[in-house]
Amino acid sequence: MKNLIKLFIVSGIILLLSVCSNAQIWAPSNARWYYSYSNFEIVGYVNIINTADTLIYDNANDKFRNCQILNKIFYSYNGITSAMDTTNLGSVYTWSNDDTVFIFKHNRFNVLYDFSAQPGDSWIVPESYNIGFCDSVGVVNVVSVGDTIINSESLRYIVVEPEDQTHWVMFGKIIEKIGPLWYMLPEQNCWLDFMEGGPLRCYQDNTFQFESGIAPYCDYLVGINETEKQYLNIFPNPATNFLTIECPTQELYNLEITNMYGKTLRKHLSFGNGAVINLTGFEPGLYILSLRNTTSNTLINKLLIINK
Repeated sequence: MKNLIKLFIVSGIILLLSVCSNAQIWAPSNARWYYSYSNFEIVGYVNIINTADTLIYDNANDKFRNCQILNKIFYSYNGITSAMDTTNLGSVYTWSNDDTVFIFKHNRFNVLYDFSAQPGDSWIVPESYNIGFCDSVGVVNVVSVGDTIINSESLRYIVVEPEDQTHWVMFGKIIEKIGPLWYMLPEQNCWLDFMEGGPLRCYQDNTFQFESGIAPYCDYLVGINETEKQYLNIFPNPATNFLTIECPTQELYNLEITNMYGKTLRKHLSFGNGAVINLTGFEPGLYILSLRNTTSNTLINKLLIINK
């Protein structure tokens, strides 16, 4: 009888370890994300930090959820005034089960990411901040799924894109534990050049770290050549057939346009004074325009919208 009890206990422990090893760990204590920001003369980064846990009542399921309080801080530099600033962007509340991360918005829990989703699946995401004239929700579609190895750990990922004409969008690869390689939260798609975040620089917690390599270090704010952004003129955006880049400082740049899945679609090397980029063959949608100064190695990322 004692041997039978021991067998049940051992079996239970093995089962529990198996379940825990397959479960995602979302936003543990002290987890923090760093997202680059670049918009006209303003550059910087958004730092999102798990500051505490709190209980929020889930009306739909008649139970309390143990949620993470994720606080958003924007560190910025103005290339025209040379002013540095720190802005509290508020907090969001999330919780997760083994497959899905939820966000509390509009007095209910909404799906943010679903790692059990399959290509063709979709869900509704809520607005992240109040614009006023935008819809309050958007629709995300799953394009592909897979697994990736980071720090010797196998993590699931999904690749998503927004539904056409939706006002709140998420796009690109979203990795278990880390989140999106673009901004963590849905971004508006109804007002040009007004976004809260950008591409992921780093994710850190007490046992796991990830760096994308797009910044010299996680909390990098500005370098001596960062003010060159104010001298670059990129237009029109949205673009249709051609994109013009003016560089009155005579610097040389390498240009790269990638889609939201990280695939390089166009390169233009070592141009100075400016360039006109032919967008023939590009489908309507969202793209990342990257300009790297060949002398200072300064990298400028810009969200490019192409309409046809």
